[in-house]
Amino acid sequence: MSKIFVAGAAGNIGTALLASLHAAGADVVAGVHDQDKAKTLSDLGVDARPFDFEDVDSMVRAMDGCQRMFLIIPLQERLTRFGHLAVQAAKDAGIEYIVRTSGYAASSDAHWRLGREHGMVDQFVEDSGIPFTVLRPNTFMQNFSTIMAEMVKGGTISMPEEDAKVSYIDVRDIADCATTLLTSGGGEHVDKMYALTGPEGLSGADVAAQISAASGRDVTYNPIAEEAFMQGLNAMGMPEWNINMLVSLTRVVKLGMIGNVTKAVEFITGTPARTFSDFAAEHAAVWK
Repeated sequence: MSKIFVAGAAGNIGTALLASLHAAGADVVAGVHDQDKAKTLSDLGVDARPFDFEDVDSMVRAMDGCQRMFLIIPLQERLTRFGHLAVQAAKDAGIEYIVRTSGYAASSDAHWRLGREHGMVDQFVEDSGIPFTVLRPNTFMQNFSTIMAEMVKGGTISMPEEDAKVSYIDVRDIADCATTLLTSGGGEHVDKMYALTGPEGLSGADVAAQISAASGRDVTYNPIAEEAFMQGLNAMGMPEWNINMLVSLTRVVKLGMIGNVTKAVEFITGTPARTFSDFAAEHAAVWK
C-alpha cells in the first residue's frame, strides 16, 4: 500500500481528509507546522511529522517513505513561494503522485489576485513532471460554522457580494475527492484539473434563510460596501495581504463568476455533493 503524506493536516480540509483517509484504511503521514499539533495527532495514533513550508529539507524528511502527497498551502503572503518549495521537496523526496487543492477559477494568468496566486502553485505542480490532479474547490460551507459563526449568531451575515450567488462546497466533499484520488493513484484523473462545487448556487439571502430554518434563529443578509468589509477585517487584526486576497474574491463573486455548478464531486467519488441545507441542519447547534 502506498503511504500518503498530507501537508497541512491540521486545517479545515486536512482534518476532514485525515478522517476520510482513515475510514478508507489508508496509510497516512500527517504533516503539521508545529510540535504541539504533531503531539496531539500522535496521541490519537496518527503518524504526525512537523515540517516548515520554508524549509525544503524539513519537508523532505517529513515525506520520507511516502509515495503520494496531498498539497494545500496556507493562505499567507508567501503562498506561491511555499508552493514552489513544496513541489521541489516532493521531487527530492521521490513523491510519485500529487493531489493539489487550489481555489475555484484559479489560473496563473487569472485577472484576480487570489486566483492568480493559487494558479501559480498549480503551475508549479503541473511543471514538476510528477503525475498530479488539481482540485479547485469553491468557497467552503464551513466558513459559516467557523470563522463567520459569531457573525451568524449575531443575526446578520454582512458581505460585499450584493445578490450574487456562490456554489458553496462542504470541505468533506473535497476530502472525499482527494481520498478517492490518493488511494487509487489517480487513474483516469491523472494530469487533470477539476472545479469542485456544491449542488446549487446560493445568494447571501439564500444562505441566511437556510441557516435560519435550521437553527431557529432569525438571520438576515446585509450586503455591505467593500470599504466596510475591509474595515471589519482590519479590526479583526487580519494582515493586509489576506484582506486584499479576500476582497479580490468578493469582486469575482459580484461578477457572477463562481455561482455555477459542476458535477465534478460526483464524477470523482460517485456520490453527489452535499447540500447547504443538510450542512446547516448538521451544524445548527453552532448558531444556537
